[in-house]
Amino acid sequence: MKEYILENSKLKAKVLPELGGRVDSVIYKPTEKNWVWKNKQLANEKVSKHADYDSNWQGGWEELFPNDAIEKFSWGQGLDHGELWSSSWDIVDYNKEKIHLKVSNLESITLFEKIIELKNNKLICNYKSDVTFDDFFLFKLHLAIPIEDKIVLECNYDNVEKVDKNFGNIIDQQHSFLSLEKDSGLFDFYYLNLKNKSMKLTDGSNNTLELYYGNENLDYFWLFQTQGGWMNHNVLVLEPASNSKKKIHEAASEGNSLKGPLAFKCYYEVELN
Repeated sequence: MKEYILENSKLKAKVLPELGGRVDSVIYKPTEKNWVWKNKQLANEKVSKHADYDSNWQGGWEELFPNDAIEKFSWGQGLDHGELWSSSWDIVDYNKEKIHLKVSNLESITLFEKIIELKNNKLICNYKSDVTFDDFFLFKLHLAIPIEDKIVLECNYDNVEKVDKNFGNIIDQQHSFLSLEKDSGLFDFYYLNLKNKSMKLTDGSNNTLELYYGNENLDYFWLFQTQGGWMNHNVLVLEPASNSKKKIHEAASEGNSLKGPLAFKCYYEVELN
């Protein structure tokens, strides 16, 4: 499994093209803080694209397209959590601070490209795609953050809605979803209506991560967290998304889903301190 390292004076990141082109670690060098969660029970290895996602979730920062839950499209049935995370990406260009990846062997006959680069204390990722099929679809980031002690979230939001009323024990039981603690037993998954496209995380050692995700195509935000309460994982997942709901037809019925054919672009950046 070949690793590609991006590094400057502030950051060191590892990218795995064979495993969805995912960011496998991002270390803020002044404090040696790694902001990428990894499942210590699983090795970094290829799995079948037909495998279920949850039991094969190795961690990292990756993307979901064209679906989350398994759904049917005009070209066939989408895979669990989509087809990007299990695909091998080709390298277009690579240097010590930037890597350009593409994937074109998708079942949806879609070409995706992403450029990951470091600029001082920021990691920036730009995406572009030619979505050729005539269906509603979902694109979503899946940025897994480790809960190593405590994490406090700062964001400006209007309201919170559970993804599944039968999943989780935070929102409906008056627990705060903005203050996380390792092994508290809490977990939940919800849609968060942010007033601006940013969020700040601070851990128990005052390391900070600030996420920004621009004004193009990522108009919604989902937040998954498990403080040891789901599968014994301690992880927070930041999920800027193109759809308002997990089930694409529900988002489409509300007018909150993208539809192909479409020249799709978006980006995110994280600033670490």
